Amino acid sequence: MQFSTQYSYRDRETKARYVWQKYQSILTGSILDVGADEQHLKQYLGNGAKYWGIGLGGHPDQQVDLEKEDIPFPDDSFDCVLCLDVLEHLENIHVVFDELCRVTRRYVIILLPNAWSSFYKMLLFGDYQLEQPMKFYGLPIECPEDRHKWFFSADEAEKFIVHRAKKNHMQVLQLDYTGFLNDGRGVRGRLNKIARSFLFRGDISFNSLFASALWVVLEK
Repeated sequence: MQFSTQYSYRDRETKARYVWQKYQSILTGSILDVGADEQHLKQYLGNGAKYWGIGLGGHPDQQVDLEKEDIPFPDDSFDCVLCLDVLEHLENIHVVFDELCRVTRRYVIILLPNAWSSFYKMLLFGDYQLEQPMKFYGLPIECPEDRHKWFFSADEAEKFIVHRAKKNHMQVLQLDYTGFLNDGRGVRGRLNKIARSFLFRGDISFNSLFASALWVVLEK
């Protein structure tokens, strides 16, 4: 695998360190962070990198509403474009994906969650409470500030990436997964595994049930 790290992340700040350790070989030159939030990645970049963050919320360099505006830069403006845990929040996910490909001159790094894994974890471990609906996908009694607008599996995410990358003349350089669940340990784990074999279709992939996130690197 071309890009890898043994480091594990648990929140947005540690995710930035994960990204740096894993992708530092291509995080050079001009970098656009789409959905930059608090710009945690910026602290890890070398002096030779030129970082610019856009998005809503947090403290990006430039406020951009991706559901109402195109990415405000000409074609081939950046050496590397990042879009991490952002696309699933957008109604116009297909359009914004194309925009990422348009403004890069070399690489795009994308992170997508696996909604199926979140749902399976809730069923498997019973961490659901009616008064606390499933994060990003539930129906709270008051309108949430943020939510996911697409509920897709790991397999659907891969299919989406491969198709739209080809449509935008991009090569899929690497696809890999993080955050694997398991059926649990001991007798309960064995029972969960047996139950899964009866309850789920045989063509549902391991990644769709167990991987929490899909990481992608595209190259133009």
